[in-house]
Amino acid sequence: MMVAATERRRQVLMAGLGTALILVMGTVLFFGFRLATQMRTSISALQTASTLQTYPETIAQQLNSLRDRLEVRAYSGQALSELQTSVKHVDTNLRQLEATGDADGPQLNRARLLWRQYQPVLDPVVSFTGQPYVDSDTAGSSLSSEGRRHYAEVKRAQLFANENARPLQTHLAALATALQHTSSDAAARLRTLLLAGVFAALVLAVAAGYFQLTRARHERAAREAQDQTRYILKSVREGFFLLDADHRIGSVWSEALSHMFSRNDFAGLSFEDLLKDLVPTATLTTAAKYVKLLWGQRAHENLMKSINPLGQLEITRDNGHGSKETRYLQFDFHRVMAAEGIKHVLCSVSDITASVLLARELQDSQDNANAQLDMMLGMMHVDPLQLTSFLDTTETSIKLVNTILREPARNDAEFRKKLAGLFRELHSIKGEASALNLSSVASRVHVMEDMVSECKKRPELSGNDFLPLVLKLDELLAHLRSVREMAARLSVLKDGAPTPPAAAGAAGGPARAAGALDELSPTLQSMAARLAQDHHKQFRLSVAGLADVPAPYATTIKDCLIQMLRNAAVHGIEAPDVRRNLAKQDAGAVNVEFRKTPGGYELVFEDDGAGITPQNLKAAAVRKRLVTEEAAQRMDTRAAMALIFAPGFSTQEGVSMDAGRGVGMDVVARSVANLGGKIGVSTHPGKFTRFRVVLPGVDADSAAVA
Repeated sequence: MMVAATERRRQVLMAGLGTALILVMGTVLFFGFRLATQMRTSISALQTASTLQTYPETIAQQLNSLRDRLEVRAYSGQALSELQTSVKHVDTNLRQLEATGDADGPQLNRARLLWRQYQPVLDPVVSFTGQPYVDSDTAGSSLSSEGRRHYAEVKRAQLFANENARPLQTHLAALATALQHTSSDAAARLRTLLLAGVFAALVLAVAAGYFQLTRARHERAAREAQDQTRYILKSVREGFFLLDADHRIGSVWSEALSHMFSRNDFAGLSFEDLLKDLVPTATLTTAAKYVKLLWGQRAHENLMKSINPLGQLEITRDNGHGSKETRYLQFDFHRVMAAEGIKHVLCSVSDITASVLLARELQDSQDNANAQLDMMLGMMHVDPLQLTSFLDTTETSIKLVNTILREPARNDAEFRKKLAGLFRELHSIKGEASALNLSSVASRVHVMEDMVSECKKRPELSGNDFLPLVLKLDELLAHLRSVREMAARLSVLKDGAPTPPAAAGAAGGPARAAGALDELSPTLQSMAARLAQDHHKQFRLSVAGLADVPAPYATTIKDCLIQMLRNAAVHGIEAPDVRRNLAKQDAGAVNVEFRKTPGGYELVFEDDGAGITPQNLKAAAVRKRLVTEEAAQRMDTRAAMALIFAPGFSTQEGVSMDAGRGVGMDVVARSVANLGGKIGVSTHPGKFTRFRVVLPGVDADSAAVA
C-alpha cells in the first residue's frame, strides 16, 4: 500500500508538472504573437519613413528641372507630372504614418508640420493646368500671362524647397531612427520572452526528468549485489566504470579510477568532462565521436577496438607534491548487451606509463643508432679534407652565431638586426652541409632557421625569445662534436686501408696546388644529383675553371655556386613533362664557368630553365609585403630584377630545405659586394637565366693556394 501511495504521489506530481508546462507554453505563445504583430507594424512604418527620406531632395531637384524648362521654353509637362507624383507620394506616406500608432511622436509631428508649410507653396505649382507658352511668328515662343505666373510660383517653390529640403530630410531620418529603435526594443522583448519560456520549459522538463529518474529501487538483493560489486571494484588495479546512452559515468566505479584522475566526483560526469582538461580539443572530439559509434547496433565490436583513438592517451595531472606529471592511460570499451539492445558501455582504464616509457626508450635508442649509421654512411662519401674544412668553418660560424646571440640589445630594432645576422649565418651553414649531403647537420640548422623565422613574425621581441635558440645551438655544437669524432674514426680506418698508387699520388704534394676549389666540382655534382631527386627534376651540371679560383675568393665562390645551384633546381629547371611540352629536352642544362679576365675574374652560372619574369618578381614582393602594389606597378624591369637580391625575398610560397627563406641571394650579393665585385642577372622567360659575378684582380701572393 505504501508503494502504491508513493506511485500515486509521483503521478500527481508529474501531472502538475505537465500542466505547468502547458500554461508556460500558452503564455509564451500569446504574448509572443502580440509582440510579433507590433514588430510587423513598426517595420512597415520604418520602411515608409525610409522611403520618405529621399523625397525632399527629389522634389527640390524636380522644381529645379521645371524652372530650367520654363526658362528655355522647353516642354515642361513631364517635369510637372513627376513633381505631382512625388508630392502625392509624400502626402500618402505621411497619412499612412499618421495612421500608425508606432510612428506617432515628436519626430513625425515636426516632419508633418514642415510639410504643411510646403503645401501652400507647392499646391499652385502642381495644380497648374494651363498653357505656359504663346507662339508668334515674330517673337517665337514666349511665356503667356499664366505661364509667367506659373514661372513665378515655380521659382518661389524652388527657393522654398531648396531651403527646407535638408531640415525635412533630417526630421524624416530622425523618425526612421526612432522607428528602428522601437522595432529593436520589440525584438529584444520577444527574444527575452522566448528565452524565459524556453528556460521555464527546460526547468520543468529537467524537473520532470529528475523525478522520473530518481525512482527508488531499494530491493535487498540489489543492495547486496552492489556491495559485492563495490568490493570487487575496490580491489582491482584497473579503472572500471559504465557509460550510459548519454555518455555519462554511472554511480559505481573502481577505486583505481580515483588515483588515475585525482578526483572522486565521477557519478553522472560526462565522458567529455572527464577528459576535457586532460587532452587536446581534437583528441576530445575524436573520442566523443568514437564513444557515440559504440552505441550503433551495426557496429562490429572487434573492428571498433582496432580503431580505438584512446589506446594510448597522454595526460598531465597533479602528482600531489605541487608539480605536474605525465601519465599514459589505455582505454578499452566493451558493450553491455540486454534484451532490448545495448544497455551500457563498460570502460576499463589501465595505466601503461611504464610500458610506454620503455618502448620510447627502446625507440630512441634505435633512432639514435640509425642516425649514427646514416651519418656515418653519409660521411664515408665526403672527402676527409673537405669534411674537416667544413667542420672548422662551421664551428667558426657557430662562434659568430653565439656572439650575435650574446650581443646586448635594448629595443625591437636591435633584436631584429640580430635575427637578420642569425639568418644569414645559419643559411650559409645549411647550404654547405647540404652540398656535402650532411643531412643530419642541415636538418638541425633548418630547425633553427624555423625558430628564427617564428621570432621574426612576433610583433615585439625580447631577450627571452632567444633562449630556445641558445639551447638549439648547444645541441648543434654537441652534434658537430659527434660528427668530428666519427670523422676521426673514419679517417683512421681509411688511413689503415691500403692506398692505390694513383690515389697516393693525388693525396698531397703538387697535385693539391691545382686550385683552391678543385674539390668542389664532385661536391656540386653530388648536390645536383640530390636536388634533382628531391625535386623530381632532371638536369646535367657542367663545371669548368674552378681550379683558377684564387684563395681569397674561394669561400664566396663556393657560397655563390651552392645557392645558385639550389635556385636553379627549385625555381629554374622545369619538370620533365613541362620541358617536353615546351619542345625542350627532358634533362635541363646547368653550366658553371670561372675564368680570368683582363680586369679580374668572372663567374658565369647559367641554366636553360623557365627564366624569370619581372611580373612574377613584383607579385612575389607584394605577397611578401616587401613593396606595395603601387610601388610594384611603378617598377621598371631593372628594379624588378633587383628584387632577387632583396633580404627576405623569395618567389616560393612555402619553406623547404632548399628554398623559401629569402636569404640565399641576399647573402650572395653581400659577399660579392664585400670583395668589391658586382653581380648581375640576365634572363629570357622560357629560355634561360644567367648570373654573372665580376670580381677584381688579386696580387700573386694573395692568389697563392694554401
